[in-house]
Parts: sequence; C-alpha cells; structure tokens
Amino acid sequence: MGQELLEVMGEMILLHDKLIVLSEEKKEALVERDVKRLTEIMNKEKELLQKLRVNEEKRQQMTENLAGRDQTLKQVLGLLSPPVKRMVENRAADLKEKAEKLQSMNNVNEELLRDGMAFVHHMIGHLTTTNQSITYGRPNQKPLQTPRGYFDTKA
Repeated sequence: MGQELLEVMGEMILLHDKLIVLSEEKKEALVERDVKRLTEIMNKEKELLQKLRVNEEKRQQMTENLAGRDQTLKQVLGLLSPPVKRMVENRAADLKEKAEKLQSMNNVNEELLRDGMAFVHHMIGHLTTTNQSITYGRPNQKPLQTPRGYFDTKA
C-alpha cells in the first residue's frame, strides 16, 4: 500500500510541475494580452487539474484504507515502514512546496488579470462618455441633448 501511495504522490508532483510551467506561460500570455494563447493554456490547465483531482481522491482513499476514515497523511505515517515513511515524508514536503509555489504564481496571475480588466474598463469609460460638445455652439447655451461618447452604450 505504501508503494501505491508513493506512486500517486509522485504523479501529483509531476502534475504540479506541469501546472507551474503552464502558470508561467499564462503570466506571459496575460502580459502580452494574447487571448487565444490564454484560452489554450486554460484548457490544458483544466485537464491537468482534473487529473490532479482524481489523484487526490486516490490518495485520500489510500489514506482511509490504511488508517480509517477522516485520517490525515501524518496519521498514516506511523503505520508505514521507516524507509517508506521517509519517502512519503519527502514527497509530501515536495508536494507542499510545489503547491505553495503554484499558489503564489496564481496570485500574481490574478493580479495581472485584475490590472488588465481595470485597464479595459478605464478605456471603455473613455470611449463611452465625454463632456465635450462635438459641435460649435454658443458658450451660454445648454446642449439640447446629453452628449454621447464614441459608442452608444444603450444600443
């Protein structure tokens, strides 16, 4: 059972590595505002996350089989032989490190996405509202209509 747990954790580490690479590519796509590439990356990411979810369910099932329901990996470690225990601890530490790195990268990407959206909203605001009259008129005369922006947002 320990070997199976090691295999599942090893696969989870590989999936995290792939997600980290995709996260870097996503960062570049966000900076370059490459929507097509971003969509492709997100589709790949979705597939990897599904595989990761399946592996996590396997890991939880193995943990449950070894130590009973609602047990953590730390509680399972006491049931494993010392060499397997060390390998599981190492993989768990590696997995935790990669998950934290991925979370950090996702936070950066989220901030880039927010900045990009703020820029788009700002530009839309400039394109849809204006306070200047497009035609000449008397300085004291009020405009007959409210001035519209370059785009009519109610259309």
